Amino acid sequence: ESELPIMEVDGEEGFMVRDSGRRRHPLCTMAEFKGNSEWYAKYKMKQGGEAIGPSWGDVKGNMVALTLGALVWVLVTPNIEDCKEIHWHWITYVFARTFIIGCTIYGGMHYVMYGESSTKGTFDKFNPVWPEDTQHVRDRFYTMRSFVINAAMECLLLHAWATGAVPYYDTIAEHPVKTAMMFLAYPFWRDLHFFIYHVAMHQQPLYRWIHAHHHKSYNPGPWNGLSFTVIESIVTFTGPNIPCLVTAAHPLLFMYANLLAFVNPVYGHHGHSDLSGSYFHYLHHAKATCNFGMTLLPLDILWGSWYAGEFASQAKTPKGVRSEPVSST
Repeated sequence: ESELPIMEVDGEEGFMVRDSGRRRHPLCTMAEFKGNSEWYAKYKMKQGGEAIGPSWGDVKGNMVALTLGALVWVLVTPNIEDCKEIHWHWITYVFARTFIIGCTIYGGMHYVMYGESSTKGTFDKFNPVWPEDTQHVRDRFYTMRSFVINAAMECLLLHAWATGAVPYYDTIAEHPVKTAMMFLAYPFWRDLHFFIYHVAMHQQPLYRWIHAHHHKSYNPGPWNGLSFTVIESIVTFTGPNIPCLVTAAHPLLFMYANLLAFVNPVYGHHGHSDLSGSYFHYLHHAKATCNFGMTLLPLDILWGSWYAGEFASQAKTPKGVRSEPVSST
């Protein structure tokens, strides 16, 4: 079988193109994968500071999500027993809490970085061009619709737990080892889940039907994080739900996992290297043909779609940034 050519991206080797059989070849051999410094330099992100594979930054981010999840579970989540009956009081509570958290995080990040605040322009923006206000308005509407879908899916799970349709346990001491293993495994499951459905959504006709909307914002801002079609929102939020449906889990696992799915997209889309911004995912929006996963589980290297970008000193505006949305055809 012949080896595919390497696609040139802005003068640098970036990722492999597909052959007619829809297969990809990795850009590295196993020997290179085992700690070769040249290999690491090849794949290290040129901006943003993101690591290849698990890092201390990932640990800190997940600990923050776990802490917030615990606070949400203890302070602002209805008692599961109260969710046996479909009643407006606990459903409204979940929806209101979801919107307050979402608007605070997404709206706050937008105000600080793109709004009428004194801090706008003081951060290191990957693309120095500022998006039109109409883009923010559109993305805000669709991200808020994702808030609705997220809250609805949580309500369904709470009701399923309460009625016994889905098993769970409410004391971590009952299954300490299982609980620890599920928490440790979840970040890797999250990356795998995202990579699989994201690659699938970049194939036609799924791209045209489901995912092209998200890529209208090729120079994204915070509100683009959850700016999805209804189907993509549902698929995204199955990530936190699937482990709880496959096996009995403690509700804290869901709260932690759901916060990762609900909050973390703001960091991948706010478009700056500051405040934990993701250059890796920014490049996905700018190019649309690379970086389908995340850096914790670097599946893009194996898939042949990893692109490390350019050093800021080498980038030339608007080099490497599309001037129009990727075609949906």
